[in-house]
Formats: sequence, C-alpha cells, structure tokens
Amino acid sequence: MRTLALGLVLGFVTANVFAANAVPVDKGAAAISAANSKIAFVGTHSGDKPDPRVGGFGKFTGKVTVDSTGKLTGVTADIDATSIFTAIPKLTDHLKTADFLEVREYPTAKFESTKVTPGKEGTATVTGKLTLHGKTQEISFPVTYSMSAEGLSLKSDFTINRGEFGMTYGAGKVDDKVSLSVVVGEKTTAP
Repeated sequence: MRTLALGLVLGFVTANVFAANAVPVDKGAAAISAANSKIAFVGTHSGDKPDPRVGGFGKFTGKVTVDSTGKLTGVTADIDATSIFTAIPKLTDHLKTADFLEVREYPTAKFESTKVTPGKEGTATVTGKLTLHGKTQEISFPVTYSMSAEGLSLKSDFTINRGEFGMTYGAGKVDDKVSLSVVVGEKTTAP
C-alpha cells in the first residue's frame, strides 16, 4: 500500500521529463536552477497509513555537464535549505527546525558528483558527495537523460536515509527513507 501511494505521489511530482523543456547546453554545461529544474521530496509516516508529505526546494543552482558526444559527465548542485516548501505551512516551518534540516546552522545543502557510470543509451549512475544537515555522505542514483538541439533533459528518482545525515526526529513514527526526485527541464512550482 505504501509503495502504491508513494508511486502515485512521485508520479505527480515527476511528469515525463522528455516532454519537459530542455535546458540549453553551453560549452558542455547546462546551468540549472528553480527556473528550469526541480528538486522534490516525499517523506512518509511509518505504519499502515503512510500519509505522504510532498515538498521541494525553491532556490538552488548547479550544472549538469556532458562531453562532446552528449554523454553525461557530472552533476553539481547548491541548494538553499531555507527555501524548502510543502503545501502545509506548519510542516514547512517544522522541517526548517533542529528536528530536521536545522536551516539556521546549515543553510545550504550540496551535491557534487565524483563518478558517472554510463548505462544503456540515455542512462547512467551518478555517484557523489551529498552534504545535508552538516554531514557528508556518498550516494549513488540512476538518471535517465536525453540531448537534443534544444539542450538537455534529465530525470532521477531515488531515496536517501535521513538518519545518515543526523536527522533522527520521530524515529519509529517517520520513515528514515526520503524519496527524492530531480527533473532538469521542468520548472519548480511551489504550492
């Protein structure tokens, strides 16, 4: 049941990336921001009624790099943690506190790829360092991407364990796994 609910929510969050607008590539790099990309998340409560909580970040910058053949070579992002949003103002405020992101002390989250492993055409696995809540962990996630005359489109859906980043509030009531969705070529929209 939780998988179905999460799938429906992620389906809402991540529409078909290749129907989205491509981001222009200049000198091997596509500059990303909330104006042309989105970083969204889904957190759930533990138990039979997962009560998914959907949100995202309204401010971030970064780049996706490709080689001369259009193969993905890297991803970086600087995320303004204070720009987190959900449809529930009270939840948004709580996520900014020491219980979760602690944005006063850690106002920025960062990702920098260290390796890109090519897969089948238009796919790859990106490995890199994610810094969140003042802690850095290595993560890997799958991406699907396409290059066209208009530029680059990219989509990735994956999970992280919030406990690995020192966010343990609500243990046993809030799942440690947080689903993330990154779409390059689809503008961020806050509720």
